[in-house]
Amino acid sequence: MKINYLLEGDGDKTIVFIHGLSDSLLYWLPLTSVLKSDYMVLSYDLRGHGESELGFDEFTVDLLSDDLHNLLNDLGIDEASLIGLSLGGNVALNFALNYPDFTDKLVLMSTFSEVDDELHEKFLEFRDAIDVSFEEFYDVIINYVLPDEMIEKHKGDLEFIKMEAAKTANLKAIKNAIDMGMEFNVTSRLSEIDSPALILSGRDDEITSVELQRILNDNIDDSEMVIFENTRHNLLIGQNIEEILKLIRGFV
Repeated sequence: MKINYLLEGDGDKTIVFIHGLSDSLLYWLPLTSVLKSDYMVLSYDLRGHGESELGFDEFTVDLLSDDLHNLLNDLGIDEASLIGLSLGGNVALNFALNYPDFTDKLVLMSTFSEVDDELHEKFLEFRDAIDVSFEEFYDVIINYVLPDEMIEKHKGDLEFIKMEAAKTANLKAIKNAIDMGMEFNVTSRLSEIDSPALILSGRDDEITSVELQRILNDNIDDSEMVIFENTRHNLLIGQNIEEILKLIRGFV
């Protein structure tokens, strides 16, 4: 099957970017366009997202981790730092557990290791919406992703993005990813991770709450946590971007 990827830069260290639910490698452009000047930067589309094929295998986090492992092998990369957002953070965690020798460091953004009642309810809400249409799903999730003032300010742009994304969105892949997320639980194994981890959280995140992300910080031995104020699930907004770039450079 085909996995769409973009490999840029020329540095001694490699950073891999793993996007979240219904997104693509384009999500990372505010970071990759800058970091490629100092690092080898790999971004790619998860199965059924962006321009990657869905394939016919059962959609599991192990499968997504294996996809990344196969991609790294094909590209001759034997170690990398992983940066994952939400679903991408799940893949990064699972990859670190399954392929520790390939994992240098972890940057976990809006990520969880287990599902509490509130997150389970959100997943059910997303599942009901995607069963209607991509547009319905987008309208539901955008309110959890961006601050109200940003949604209001960029209403026209967001509507255009929604209509363009709906043309190519793979509804089956999104449903599969939601179902996978509801079953994800690696909290009991977090102590096995020996890679340093940087956990980045939005104070107002109603999908992956600060409390859920503290579980990562409490159970990964070598970890630190940074909380961004006035921020929901999407951390890459406004002045956060410059701060995140600074944090990544200092950490990696």
